[in-house]
Amino acid sequence: MTPDVQTAAPPDLPQVVAWLDRVRLQQGLDVARQACQSLVQRHPDQPLLAELAQWHHPDWWRPLSFGSIRLERRCPDHFAFVWSLVLDTEFSHKLKHLPSDLTPRDLLEVLTQDQIALLPQHRGIQWVVFRDDQPIGVAMLVNINFRNRSAEHIMGILPAHDHSFLVGDTYCASLSFAFNCLGLNKVSGLIYQSNQAVATQQERLGFRREGLLRSAVWNEAAQDYEDLVQIALLQSEFDQNRVLQRHIRRQPSDPFLQARRHWPRQPLKTARE
Repeated sequence: MTPDVQTAAPPDLPQVVAWLDRVRLQQGLDVARQACQSLVQRHPDQPLLAELAQWHHPDWWRPLSFGSIRLERRCPDHFAFVWSLVLDTEFSHKLKHLPSDLTPRDLLEVLTQDQIALLPQHRGIQWVVFRDDQPIGVAMLVNINFRNRSAEHIMGILPAHDHSFLVGDTYCASLSFAFNCLGLNKVSGLIYQSNQAVATQQERLGFRREGLLRSAVWNEAAQDYEDLVQIALLQSEFDQNRVLQRHIRRQPSDPFLQARRHWPRQPLKTARE
């Protein structure tokens, strides 16, 4: 049941955002959307409420298809698969934001938060990559910064499915989301120095090496520090890269991934906040 908000004065946005956070957690996304739309109808002159309603749109949560793969926003339904990745220490070591010391309870809380969080608040979005009905990997955009229009891209496909066309489809889908759906200007990545194959693969897709972070992370298996290679791709390079754009044109994809959007540099905030 949608809460009936009876208020004549313009609502305070931070309070509305906090209230809708509780509604999404306790009553679900559909109820939160209806409540948000009700506020927009009562206060059509409030642009921040209209923006809040846009961030509640179902397209941010529904699966997104591209070529042979499908991106499903990570949620508790994916617990068994994500937990299997946590237990696969060799695989999880290569992925940040998937620490090996997670407990099952911790992971369930993380997946629940992933499911209900608004993207501009969460500053990230995590997907499970599917081929047909089989999960084959993960992809994510983290540290999203709307002021600088930047984010970090992380992706991992299980070795049994690490074929060029599946990897290419996943890259194109997640990068289309970054540059089109979010309107970002730059997507970067940090790759272990020992994982040169990934760096070379991303360079073929237009990424450029920007530097080397020396002894940046501790490698538990090697009992030593390891360097990180920093790479990045600009929106203009994404638009002009022949390999990426040829692949994007040839593959069927969700229309949501194709339209370029523009967001404020401070989503859900007034100029003085």
